[in-house]
Amino acid sequence: MTKKIIIIGSGFSSISASTYLVDKGYDVTILEKNKSFGGRARKFKEQGFTFDMGPSWYWMPDVFEKYFNDFNKSVDDYYTLKKLDPAYRVYFAKNDFIEIGDNLEKISQTFEEHEKGSSKKLMKFMAEAKQNYSIAMEKVVYKPGESVLELITLGTIKRLRYFATNIKSEVAKYFKNNKLRQILEFPALFLGAKPENTPAFYNIMNHADFGLGTWFPEKGGMHRVVESMIELALEKGVKFKSEHQVDEILVTDNKVTGVIANGNTFLCDIVISGADYNHTEKLIPNHLKNYSDSYWDKKTFAPSS
Repeated sequence: MTKKIIIIGSGFSSISASTYLVDKGYDVTILEKNKSFGGRARKFKEQGFTFDMGPSWYWMPDVFEKYFNDFNKSVDDYYTLKKLDPAYRVYFAKNDFIEIGDNLEKISQTFEEHEKGSSKKLMKFMAEAKQNYSIAMEKVVYKPGESVLELITLGTIKRLRYFATNIKSEVAKYFKNNKLRQILEFPALFLGAKPENTPAFYNIMNHADFGLGTWFPEKGGMHRVVESMIELALEKGVKFKSEHQVDEILVTDNKVTGVIANGNTFLCDIVISGADYNHTEKLIPNHLKNYSDSYWDKKTFAPSS
């Protein structure tokens, strides 16, 4: 008998998971509490204008391409990307900003204008970041995230020093100019962490930024990515239900049996939650929670990618 899976939420991770699972033969249904799909990447329309409600730029195009390639598709089958030049501006005060170009050569020239000798240092810094990125994508990122032991590979062992220091300290070894330091530190925010608390190995985000560039889907914005993923998921057989807020995950004898959404019971064999961790824990019995309510009350929540 085909196993049924309910996925809570319809963000990038939920849609991605649904497509892989239905491709493996599961019966998959996504339940979304909002009228539209996409999670934090939904769109908002007002007076003839359309706004992306979440992400506003497109990094790591290789990741999106791999996703579509896994189903014998390509990004080009769904949307057209435009590389932004300038990629963005970093403001330090009103009328005080540094503009980031669309390639490393332009960016190194900008760095040199603010700190003599920094262009060569940037090239060295970025070479290390690129190497870390390659190791991360080939050996770490696509692991299930079940154990810290997944981080231990021949590649990461060779780069051990990057786990022993943080991004802030690593950047400071190369650059003196505070503005340049801040530019290289800020991508850590996408990890939901501060540079001083993030291992230097995550300078992979600097390669994602300066090395791979900042892109944007020309027609439809970032929500076009969501629409494309939904198109693929529907083609594969995933079922989508909007305005279905999951209020409880049903458990019998420590085994999931279904969910309650809008007062209705949806039976299933497996539940996958694309919602925030603390919200998901509110849906399960107290004895199955990994963390208490008091634990979450002490936490400060931060946005991340």
